[in-house]
Amino acid sequence: MRSFIACLTLIATFCVIQVSAQTSSFYIGAKTGATASEFRFTEDLKELYPEVKDIWGMTGGFDMGLQLDNWTISTGVLYNQKGSIYQTDNFEENGTTGYFTGEEKLHFITVPVLLGYKQKLTDNVGWSIAAGPSFNFGLGGKIDETTEYFGTEETEFQNYKVTFGEGVNDDYKATQVGFQISPSLFVELNERSKINFGITWDFGTSDMYNDRYKVANEFFDFYKGNQVHRNTMFTIGYEYHFNFEDKY
Repeated sequence: MRSFIACLTLIATFCVIQVSAQTSSFYIGAKTGATASEFRFTEDLKELYPEVKDIWGMTGGFDMGLQLDNWTISTGVLYNQKGSIYQTDNFEENGTTGYFTGEEKLHFITVPVLLGYKQKLTDNVGWSIAAGPSFNFGLGGKIDETTEYFGTEETEFQNYKVTFGEGVNDDYKATQVGFQISPSLFVELNERSKINFGITWDFGTSDMYNDRYKVANEFFDFYKGNQVHRNTMFTIGYEYHFNFEDKY
């Protein structure tokens, strides 16, 4: 949280200086779209779950920013559905061969802080790219587990609630920091309005698991490693610009 406040303070200071020095515009907007996300494991966890698949979800929210000539500074608040499907190889249990599948669906509020650059290709069409940290605040989620056994019709189903926090029973950290890269194409409808077609890659920068949970859970005595998140967002959005007068 301190890093988030520091980023906003730095951006606000930069904005005040720049707005007084050159032509600029403040914009607000909204976006919606789809997400494809998956987990990445390390060490023993990577060997335990050799097959990992994307899970699809939804995203949507609003954004705002400052455009200074071709440069932009932006933030916003987005709801994101994330998660993953992960599977083991066949394993032996009590003389029976089993196969495990886990499917997690998680819910986050994401606040990015991005520095970007825009360039026109024609009179009303152009491209942009932005990058910077993202702060992901966990809301909740669930895990569906399925274990199949060879040679029988027996299949086990279990469901768990996912919680975020710092308590011993909280699965994941309440706040998870990522890094975003977001290229897009934009179409100017007029001097104030734009439509954006974007793709955003959000890379988790640290272990998702809550440290106290890992210490207390004997599962991690046998399986070492971290779990990080990879999320891809495909979005369409609208921007409306409030232009400042040229200060020169």
